[in-house]
Amino acid sequence: MSPAHVDLPTALVARYRAVDREFVGSALADTPRHLDALTVDIGRRGILTPLRLGFNEEFGTLDGNHRIAVAIRLGLETVPVAVIREPLTPRPGHAQTMLNEDLAVLLRVVKGSGIGTPT
Repeated sequence: MSPAHVDLPTALVARYRAVDREFVGSALADTPRHLDALTVDIGRRGILTPLRLGFNEEFGTLDGNHRIAVAIRLGLETVPVAVIREPLTPRPGHAQTMLNEDLAVLLRVVKGSGIGTPT
């Protein structure tokens, strides 16, 4: 099953991040320095690797917490996202509850791309 690649509102995508990297660091990188460098790069070239938003009727998960933090810093209205339907189980610990209005948007994206429901 291939993801749908679309531009989605930054605010919608940000609701499904595991953490706000402006306030919570990463054990893998010097987060403030990394965010500053990423801000310069994305400011010049845009987001080159789409964020990944997995979703179903109950929850959403985002891969791209640093990129979404930078998109917010830069005031980007939309971000490129690979949207992927996920099974209801297992539910990852970092999953965020899916809002009905966001689900409606994501279902339209999936339907428009021809992506089916996971088995």
